[in-house]
Amino acid sequence: MNRTAITLSLALLAGLPALAQEGHDTHHAETPADQMPELPGQCRDMMQAMPADCMAAMQQMMQGTMAPTQADANLPDFTRANLAAMEAMHGPMMQGVRAEDPDLAFVRGMIPHHQGAIDMARIVQRHGDDPQVQAWAAQIIAAQEAEIAAMQDWLAAQAPQAAMDMGGGTVYSANEGGSSISTIDLATGAVSTVTLPLAPHNVDLTPDGKYLLAVGQPATGDHGGEAHGHDAEGAAEGLLAILAPAHLSAPPRTVAVGEHPAHVVADRTGRAFVSLSGGNEVAVVDLAKAEVIARIPTGAYPHGLRLSPDQSQLYVANVEDGSVSVIDTASLAEVARIPIGKAPVQVGFTPSGAQVYVSLRDENRVAVIDTATRDVLSRVDVGAKPIQMAATPDGAFVYVANQGTEAAPDDTVSVIDTASGKVVKTITTGPGAHGVSVSADGAFVFVTNIAADSVSIIDTRAQEVVATVPVGDRPNGVVYGRAD
Repeated sequence: MNRTAITLSLALLAGLPALAQEGHDTHHAETPADQMPELPGQCRDMMQAMPADCMAAMQQMMQGTMAPTQADANLPDFTRANLAAMEAMHGPMMQGVRAEDPDLAFVRGMIPHHQGAIDMARIVQRHGDDPQVQAWAAQIIAAQEAEIAAMQDWLAAQAPQAAMDMGGGTVYSANEGGSSISTIDLATGAVSTVTLPLAPHNVDLTPDGKYLLAVGQPATGDHGGEAHGHDAEGAAEGLLAILAPAHLSAPPRTVAVGEHPAHVVADRTGRAFVSLSGGNEVAVVDLAKAEVIARIPTGAYPHGLRLSPDQSQLYVANVEDGSVSVIDTASLAEVARIPIGKAPVQVGFTPSGAQVYVSLRDENRVAVIDTATRDVLSRVDVGAKPIQMAATPDGAFVYVANQGTEAAPDDTVSVIDTASGKVVKTITTGPGAHGVSVSADGAFVFVTNIAADSVSIIDTRAQEVVATVPVGDRPNGVVYGRAD
């Protein structure tokens, strides 16, 4: 394409924001140029003469989609990650600039724009090695995160969300990328975010609601967002933070628990159980004393864990050896290890305690265990790379978040009917669906979208998303707390 054609192409892209939003149905490569409204004749002539592949590329750019195609499968990981970051940015950005007020349009458009810059900077931090580029990336992350926080504060003051009217209660998201926790007030829609001395991978409330617990690696200059996982060799000892939900801004008590803490659950006796992925064990913490009182060996790389409804047993998903550890909470010992499949990440009990659902990330399936016999009853196909799941209080459904990969995030939740053992609904949430929690009455399911920095709220009666709430950077775990 010559310089004149390039100039005209860029002018078209800059001058047709409304046209770019009309969608795939009205912008195919075969659309005649004379059907495009209000284009100068020179532009129409140029577009008619343009090769079909160039026209298709222009239309893809105007539609705001840089999604990887089948031909992109052989691209380097960093290229596919950059394409995914661009794809995640364009939709919210184009939607944001449609606000009727020019100030709102600017702010709502700039927040995802800045987030896209942060995502690309994090990608080059992982894959690049030039010192100057690394310095630029760090500067961009710090500057853009500060601007996003300021813009979100401005939005909260200038354009607060309408009351959600969801029966009250609070949702807490663990924002691992931002070393913070966000709270969503379900009665008002208000969102607030507090920073922590750790990058929380998971959160949980004690049964009495007295403490909010968060686990993760200590916060670093880049917020520790990449500290959890296999490439964080030599990282500092992980922490459990003990917070008062009513005073989250107060400095938390912290307990050094071990290498790479992943998930935490608490029982009614004042103990917390923390899975340590780097130590192949579960640490038991006395919350009143804020100290580790026992350590229980498990399988390789323990991750998600949940207590049985009667709290007599703790099931732990061991990612690297394809098993689930069964721990007796009285003796604090592993009493069984169940082979389950490829990369089990999280477990979830049905309310009766008769069954445990286990996400098999590398099989795109969920396995079902009979807790009486400890046999695997069935396996259910779900979406790409399932992570967390939770059952509704009536035991009728299990909601499974499908995260996908960094290069190709999934954005769905699979709804399993426990009676039939089949997926009866697939709900679109946001890119990188990860954490799952359910309201006490079962009316709503809350899903963190790790690649979109948001929480989707699903109405379980309508089986659809009724709200999407922006939170902090890279939200992972999530927990619902009932209203006082």
